[in-house]
Amino acid sequence: MSIDVLLTLAVGYAAAILFFFARRLKSAARTASFILLGTSVLASAILLHTDILAIRCLVAFTLCIFLLHVWDLDLDPERDSRLRLKDYMIFVADSAWHVARIRDGYEVHLSARQRGFDAARYVGGFCLVSVLAAVVFTLDWRPHSFLLEHSAKSTCLGIWIVWAFNANTAIWRLAGAPAGFFMGRNALSASSPADFWRRWNRPMYHWLFENVFKPARRRTDPRVAMLAAFAVSGLLHEYLFGVTFRCVTGYVTAFFLLQGMAAALTRRFRPAGGFLLPATLATFVFNTISTVFLFIPINQRIPFYVNDVPQWANPW
Repeated sequence: MSIDVLLTLAVGYAAAILFFFARRLKSAARTASFILLGTSVLASAILLHTDILAIRCLVAFTLCIFLLHVWDLDLDPERDSRLRLKDYMIFVADSAWHVARIRDGYEVHLSARQRGFDAARYVGGFCLVSVLAAVVFTLDWRPHSFLLEHSAKSTCLGIWIVWAFNANTAIWRLAGAPAGFFMGRNALSASSPADFWRRWNRPMYHWLFENVFKPARRRTDPRVAMLAAFAVSGLLHEYLFGVTFRCVTGYVTAFFLLQGMAAALTRRFRPAGGFLLPATLATFVFNTISTVFLFIPINQRIPFYVNDVPQWANPW
């Protein structure tokens, strides 16, 4: 690993750890410390000079994790989770444990045998899914439509992400750290956008619920609070894409705002009986088409698609 990568992570991690000593300050001083140190965490990416996109993405993702945990600790005094410094040092780096006081679902009491079995199962499954993803991405998609290529690749990549994060969770658990699985229920069977986001990335869902939705809900309508949560998620992902590709396009934020509006509109939608299958199919189609906005910035830097992106999917 190059010096710039190690230096970037070291500076970001040190800034995140320093906030532990500011957690008992009065609210205004603690928030000022959070803004200063949180900004330092994200700004440490300027030290990153490598041109390897995978490494840039991994470092940017890690810095986002550091920020999430500093943000969570900023609100933590009123929750009283009582993290010690040693626990906090693990918490800051643990990419499958986002909310300090919520331990349900993190399975901290699993036996060593069970943790070892889970690690072998999920790491093995991730390797198998990676091989299948490589096959899908190496197929010749030129005889097929753009939407068919996008549907196959985006679905395949989504499944790969789930297994990658589940393998990560199993490894953290094997090391003895709290960690939650990426999904509780299959997101492909979600019957609405709101249902999908309740299932997708559960650790991040808990973080957004506790640190964005709840504080915003005290001051405004729940639908506005939901949009605020999606906006924060969009900005974090925009940062991730921006650091990785050295370019900010706005497509990523647009995707999350679109999904936020859809989730707010369907938050009370609970189809049953004969409406369940059409609703599930409609949700899959909506998610598949809207994820074009996520992959346009990628395609601008690396050949994600072999077919040309149509104009309707590339409005600016």
